[in-house]
Amino acid sequence: MKVKSKLADIDFQFGVFEYKKDHLIIHSAPEQSMQTKVYVSPDDVMSAAGKALSNPRVWLYLLGFPFFLIRYRKRKKAKLAAKKQGA
Repeated sequence: MKVKSKLADIDFQFGVFEYKKDHLIIHSAPEQSMQTKVYVSPDDVMSAAGKALSNPRVWLYLLGFPFFLIRYRKRKKAKLAAKKQGA
């Protein structure tokens, strides 16, 4: 997952999930150079779900997800193959 902001652009890879005091804590993968923790509260989940389910673009993305997944993986595979040929 890519996180882009004015402060930093981070390629976040999921690591360990933890539950503590009503929060879901998502740790970044240990091999990442910048260790990160994301704290998700129950209110965060409800807010995100409400906004996502009320947005037609999210529904279109979910309906087209199998197509997007296949297309994404093909592009990624082609990109890696092109890098290997160029190296």
